[in-house]
Amino acid sequence: MNRRIQGIEKPESRPRGNCRLVPGLIGLLVCVGVLMITPGSGRAVVEEDVRALREDMEQVKKDLAEIKSILQSATKRRGPEKSTGTVGVTGGAVLGKADAPVTIVEFSDYQCPFCQRFSLSVFPMLKREYIYTGKVRYVFRDFPLSSIHQEAEKAHEGARCAAEFNKYWEMHDALFQNQKDLMVPSLKRYAADLGLESTTFGECLDSGKYQAEIQKDISDGAAAGISGTPSFFIGKSGSGDSITGTIIRGAQPLAKFQTIIDQLLSDHDSKTDASP
Repeated sequence: MNRRIQGIEKPESRPRGNCRLVPGLIGLLVCVGVLMITPGSGRAVVEEDVRALREDMEQVKKDLAEIKSILQSATKRRGPEKSTGTVGVTGGAVLGKADAPVTIVEFSDYQCPFCQRFSLSVFPMLKREYIYTGKVRYVFRDFPLSSIHQEAEKAHEGARCAAEFNKYWEMHDALFQNQKDLMVPSLKRYAADLGLESTTFGECLDSGKYQAEIQKDISDGAAAGISGTPSFFIGKSGSGDSITGTIIRGAQPLAKFQTIIDQLLSDHDSKTDASP
């Protein structure tokens, strides 16, 4: 998952320093040629061009200093990313046993290509080895990046509408498998393909009834330090409505998840064996 610094803009008047520098040099050379041919006739023109070039170079220096200051300020505010964090487990779609010793909370975006990569390659293996065997409880929470993925939020609404028919995870898979087409008519077609009653699903999707729940997921994720997708919290399950665990960012390979999960399972087994 790549990170970018955005929002650095310069007033329209500023770029003129860069734009005028090369033409100014050419003009200066032409004037020098004229001066050599007719001494004294072009001296005033040359002096004016030299003065303009100096002003432009000073403006370029000021622009570069301003950009440097903005970059340094942004880096200082952001600080290092946390490797652990606490996040809620309520409100998301759940897969696996409620009493599984390990919980994974994923924040994802149905239009994010890295989320799709994880869903199609790593997630099936996690389900087979950990979730379906009762070792991991998996919680999927919505984090559509609507500023760059315009169709994502509606896709998340569609998955929640499918949950009303107990088909959340089937729709989850269909959305990632058809990520290039998440327009509303297509969402309704995927629902029909899953056997969902078309009128009821369409009314749910068109109403926007789950927008508030999706926004809550986004707010919770941001408060926990999430800024991109996919992001994961892996921690020991508890009786409360949150977990504290290791944060994984990006579409990492299965081995990255296995290392953390297996250590947590080992710790759990050790404590269980030590209990009277």
